[in-house]
Amino acid sequence: MFIATNRIQVKTGYGDTLESMFKARGSVQDHPGFISFELWKMTKTPDHEDFLVVTHWENEEHHQTWVKSDAFRSAHAGGPPDFLLGPGEFHTYDVVHRLEASGVAAAD
Repeated sequence: MFIATNRIQVKTGYGDTLESMFKARGSVQDHPGFISFELWKMTKTPDHEDFLVVTHWENEEHHQTWVKSDAFRSAHAGGPPDFLLGPGEFHTYDVVHRLEASGVAAAD
């Protein structure tokens, strides 16, 4: 499994707007190799709001195909909103081990 994350910081008071933007978008779930999407909000941030966009993919190739797709470009069209505090921090990960409630699931 392949994970892509993007840490996004927004001005205080704009978290609900960012959440609404992500809830309104929707084509990634139809892309081959997509497993899941999560938007995490940090619980304590005194001077801004901090979010982590987390997508799970079958493998890196599927993620790369998404990033190069027309659907991706459309979802990111129009430039960044003015309430973002700089560019996001993008990172990727390979899952090497995962523990589930029903037992251990080893990642390939």
